[in-house]
Amino acid sequence: MMARRLERLMARHGQSICLTRRDGGQTAVVKAFLQPTLAKREAPPVTATPLGAASSQRWLYIGNGRQEIAPGDRAEWNGLRLAVQEARPVCWADETVYYWAILRREREAAG
Repeated sequence: MMARRLERLMARHGQSICLTRRDGGQTAVVKAFLQPTLAKREAPPVTATPLGAASSQRWLYIGNGRQEIAPGDRAEWNGLRLAVQEARPVCWADETVYYWAILRREREAAG
């Protein structure tokens, strides 16, 4: 039930993100939330936002519980190419409610 509510919010307010799996290259377009991470202390590049300093290198991904995402996968949104650094399912009881991940700009992740 919680997962369905979150999926409805993503469908209405989320960004369309193209995910490419590392293990086989399968591509899927999903609705998810993608935002730059907020950082109190970080070396440049940092951009000031109304909520604080935002890193242009690290991004937070919240995606539906039916579309797995794992380290090494790729994401593309609005011309921005990102690589998944960390990812994990977030569960309630036996249900995967959503996937949480930290992504980095692709050129930085390769290094």
